[in-house]
Amino acid sequence: MIEERVFRGGQYAAEVEPPEAYRARRESVRARLEPGDVAVVLGASDARGYGDVGTFRQEPGFFYLTGVELPGAVLLLAKEHEALLLPARRPALEAWTGPKFGPGEEAALALGFAEVGDRDATEAVVDARRRGVPGYMDRIAGALQAGGALWVVLGGSATGELTPEQRMAQGLRDRLPSFAVRDLAPVLADLRLRKSSGEIALLRKAVAATVAAMRAAAATVGPGRTEGEVEGAAFAALRAAGAEGWSFPPIVGSGQAGCVLHYDANLGVLGDGELVVVDIGARHGYYCGDLTRTFPASGAFTPRQRQLYGAVLGAYEAAAATLKPGSTIAAARKAAFAALEGSAVAGDGGRTLGNFFIHGLGHFLGLEAHDAGGEGPVLEAGMVVTVEPGVYLPAEGVGIRVEDDYLITDGGAENLSAGLPRDAAAVEAMVARR
Repeated sequence: MIEERVFRGGQYAAEVEPPEAYRARRESVRARLEPGDVAVVLGASDARGYGDVGTFRQEPGFFYLTGVELPGAVLLLAKEHEALLLPARRPALEAWTGPKFGPGEEAALALGFAEVGDRDATEAVVDARRRGVPGYMDRIAGALQAGGALWVVLGGSATGELTPEQRMAQGLRDRLPSFAVRDLAPVLADLRLRKSSGEIALLRKAVAATVAAMRAAAATVGPGRTEGEVEGAAFAALRAAGAEGWSFPPIVGSGQAGCVLHYDANLGVLGDGELVVVDIGARHGYYCGDLTRTFPASGAFTPRQRQLYGAVLGAYEAAAATLKPGSTIAAARKAAFAALEGSAVAGDGGRTLGNFFIHGLGHFLGLEAHDAGGEGPVLEAGMVVTVEPGVYLPAEGVGIRVEDDYLITDGGAENLSAGLPRDAAAVEAMVARR
C-alpha cells in the first residue's frame, strides 16, 4: 500500500525527514530577518497538463526548508510568522497527476505547518458574507508596507530571462513606493553546507544505492555490450535499493567517449581493450550520491592503462589525505595536480599528466550533485565533498576517473563509499564477476 502522504503528492522522494527538521531550518532563516522583513521562497512550477507524463521535481532550496514537493507552492517567512501557500485543488487535473494537498488544516497537519493558505486570491464566506482572501502577492505587499526588506533568491537564469523571483520583485515595485531587496541565496547556501545528522543518514542511503548500481554496472561491462545496457543495469540496481532515481544524467563512456567529461548519450558499444568510464549517482530522499569508476571492458587493464590508472589513484590518495576541518577543496585539487605532475608516467607527447587533468578535483554534495559552495569554503565537520581526479588522453582513446564521496569529520574524513573497490586488481575482479 502506498502511504497517504505520497499518494496525495506531498512526497515523491523515497524518504523525508520529520517536519521538525525542516521547521528548525526555517527558524534559522527567520532568525536572520529584521522585524518587518519578508522572505519568500518559490517552489517549482509544474508544466504538466492533461495527459502529460513525468515526475515533478521540487526546487532544492524550497525542499530544504519545507520537505514539501507540491508544485506551485510558496513559502512566506517573517520574524514572528510563517506560512505555506498552495494552489487550490483542481480535480480534473488530479485525475491525470494524482490527488494533491491543497490549502487547509488537513495539509497543515500532514506537512507540519501552523498555516497552509491559498496561494491565489480567492473568496471565503465569513459571517454570511463573501470576503476576499488575498493571494501571496497581496500578502507580501501588505507586509512590506511597514518598511521591511524583501528577501528572495537572486541570480540570473541560464537563458537570460527574468527569474520568477525577479518577476515577483518587479511586480511589487509597481505597487509599492520603495522597499529594499536582499539576497537569500547566500543564507541558504551557508545553511546547506553543513549537513545535519538526518541529512547525513539520507546521504549514506544515496551513496549505498549508488554503490549497488556501480557493482551492477561492472557486472554488465564486457566487449560487445552497449553503454545503454550498462546504464540500464545500474538503474535497475539503484531502484531495487530504494532510491527514487538518478541524481544527474548517467555517464557511461567507452573509449573516446570516456574523454568527454559530461558525455551522456550512452549509445556506444564497448570495444575489446577499451576503458569504460562510469559516472553515476542515485538520489534518495532528494540527497545525491556521485561515484565514478573506470573499468577495462575486457576485464583486464593493459600495461599502459594500468600505469595511467595507478597515477590517477596516486592523485586520488594525495587529495583525500588533505580532507579535514580547516582545509579546502582547492587544497585537495592542488595536491592531486602535484601528484600527477610528479608522476613518472607521461601522457601524450611525453608531457606530464597534470596537462591532462582538465577539471576540478571535486565539489560539495547534498540536495544537488553539485551542491551549494565552490572550492573556497573552509571545510568543517558535517560537510560532504567528492574527490574525483582524472586524466584524459584523446589521442590514445583513454579516459580515467575515480571518484568517491567523503564526509568531513572532527578528526578528518570518512569515505562514505569505502565499500566500493578502486585499486586496479579489485576493479578487474568486479568486471570478471560477469
